[in-house]
Amino acid sequence: MDRHGPPLPDGPLIVAANHPNSLVDAMLIFRCSDRITRPLGRAPLFDRFLLGPMLRALGGIPVHRREDDPEAMHRNEEMFRSAVDVLHGGGAIQIYPEGKSHSEARLAEFRTGTARIALQAEEGADWGLGLSIAPVGITYAAKELARTEVAVRFGKAFGCADLKEAYREDPVAAGRRLTERIERGVRRETLNFGRPRDRILVEVAEQLYVRELRWVPWRTREPLGTRFPRLQRFARGLEWIRRAHPEEHRRLVEKVARYARLSDELRAGEGDVPPRYSFLPVAKYVVVRGTLLALGLPFAVAGSLLWAPIVRLPGFVVRLVKPELEVTATVKLGTLLAGTCAAWILGPVLGYLVGGWTVAAVAAVVPPACGFVAMLWMELAREVREDTAVFLRLQGRPDRREQFARLRSELTETLRQLEEQWMDERQVHKR
Repeated sequence: MDRHGPPLPDGPLIVAANHPNSLVDAMLIFRCSDRITRPLGRAPLFDRFLLGPMLRALGGIPVHRREDDPEAMHRNEEMFRSAVDVLHGGGAIQIYPEGKSHSEARLAEFRTGTARIALQAEEGADWGLGLSIAPVGITYAAKELARTEVAVRFGKAFGCADLKEAYREDPVAAGRRLTERIERGVRRETLNFGRPRDRILVEVAEQLYVRELRWVPWRTREPLGTRFPRLQRFARGLEWIRRAHPEEHRRLVEKVARYARLSDELRAGEGDVPPRYSFLPVAKYVVVRGTLLALGLPFAVAGSLLWAPIVRLPGFVVRLVKPELEVTATVKLGTLLAGTCAAWILGPVLGYLVGGWTVAAVAAVVPPACGFVAMLWMELAREVREDTAVFLRLQGRPDRREQFARLRSELTETLRQLEEQWMDERQVHKR
């Protein structure tokens, strides 16, 4: 998890975020915030196994959507009252204005409920509430995978008291204006693509570009949060090329796709393909990572054996429950949390029954420590295995390295020229 942006302001607050991963999004905002924010969630989730109790524990407020139950729409008056009461008490709520959790490549259309709650809260306090709205963008590297990277970006908070006269004149129009303002804030903190495959193209282009310019060392895996501003700029550039220069866009996509295919054939991953390997860096790599893997191996084996049943439990529950894609990660996480807590309680209890307080204390400390080491060890082993495989596949193949270097150089030069063209056109547009 990689958090960026200012801390949340004090006082009445609405946190408005995009919604790619169901209840996991709410838990991320809880984890990244320095204050409690009560989530609004669609009503059927409150009746789900595991999800319902978790939402209630987080102080969730149910939202009744027409597509879930048209006859329950009148109950949203209660939802609005509850949300406004929280704000009038100086509290904070988190809302997902898209109104659904989804896997689309860009933000879905924003609904006006967030703006209506904000404006009603200010109107109820005679526009002296001082409400803040903080836009948040949540971006996962691969939300379907365990231990995936996620960037949580908090934007600058803003108010809505300036819409007082507009609201009293036309509440619907004022709600639309504030909704547009909220959407702009969230859009600044998210990645948006015209097509689903565009993200892969952007990530490959950004990856080769920064390494060719030596901004990032070869085989280094940067955090998603560090890459985010560059990825966002590349995404905007790709949309501009598609719109302004469709033929150039087609050629660029073909080149990037070709590079991505070559990289996949070599299974290079995020670290890309170095033009050469020097003896000293390779020797240092082998000594440092080899030592860490050797020292951690006994603890990794112990942790893997101790926690194997708990690690396999989420997959079993998902196969049994068959949840929708958007709530799969939530079900997995909830199951894993429940299983971990149960195991952590059961271990010391059994230890006490077998050997008293000393054994109970050992049972409370050793299994979690070994499990944590096992998790880190496996991630390091996976990285070393990938790096070693790339190194071995390139040995005796200078033609393959030259092929990568040539295509990377061509793409970098193309991207430089397009960037200059893009900047020139933006300057002309500003003038």
